[in-house]
Amino acid sequence: MFVSVRFYWIFILSTIPAVLSENVAFIIIDVQNCFLPGGSLAVTNGEEVIPIINTLRSKYENKFRLVVLSQDWHCSNHISFASQHNETSAYNSITLTYDDNGNICDPCQTVAYNVSQMLWPDHCVINSTSAEFDDTLTRKDSDVIIRKGFNCDVDSYSAFFDNGKFSQTGLHKILQDADISTVFVTGLALDYCVYYTSSDAKRLGYTTYLVKDGSRGVANSTSVDALTDMASNGINIIQSDGVGAILESITSAAVSSCSFVLTIPLVIPMLASWIISGI
Repeated sequence: MFVSVRFYWIFILSTIPAVLSENVAFIIIDVQNCFLPGGSLAVTNGEEVIPIINTLRSKYENKFRLVVLSQDWHCSNHISFASQHNETSAYNSITLTYDDNGNICDPCQTVAYNVSQMLWPDHCVINSTSAEFDDTLTRKDSDVIIRKGFNCDVDSYSAFFDNGKFSQTGLHKILQDADISTVFVTGLALDYCVYYTSSDAKRLGYTTYLVKDGSRGVANSTSVDALTDMASNGINIIQSDGVGAILESITSAAVSSCSFVLTIPLVIPMLASWIISGI
């Protein structure tokens, strides 16, 4: 009986860390050389997000079960590059047509999907220095790297899907396997890849926080529109100085849940001892 009870409590105590652990991921979008000063698609003041992201990591590293970095990873003739289209230029929008299988076609016998595409300067080409993460960005071996946009025929703003929703990157499964329920999103650019990633995270069922001062946009007008749309769809827009309080509230909720769960293992041995005493 003593041995059984002893192993019973060892089992119960071993489950406590899992109950108390926050199911939170920190997602850092595209903090790459191509989007920073000197890059071909530099986001205005994009470098300002780096110290904010690094501070969040250093202060709350033990609160994040996963840290994810997305990386734009384009072939040199990517369809989003203005250089690949005649009689048009960067920052103009075109419509791309795809068939039932998600293959681009022009002309198409039957158009299954129309996908709006902003044309960009060539950027973040596979294995180039422009595609590398900034040297001052905190990195660790445990970081999960999600590469996106490597299909030459479709862009991928979101860290979850390509722009046509033809394929997934694998991020959703990784988060599911880690039992993640909440994500904090930062990075570049607010009005495109951060916006699409946050929106998909919310649609996939994650409680989603966009850290506004940890992100910068390509343009003010599209950034305002993105923030408005995210807020209207239940994405929490916060500042970095509010992250700690939110994580603390998540921890408190986990502790309350754990306390309730532990009432059962407290009662069962008592009942067992009473039954044995009465035998």
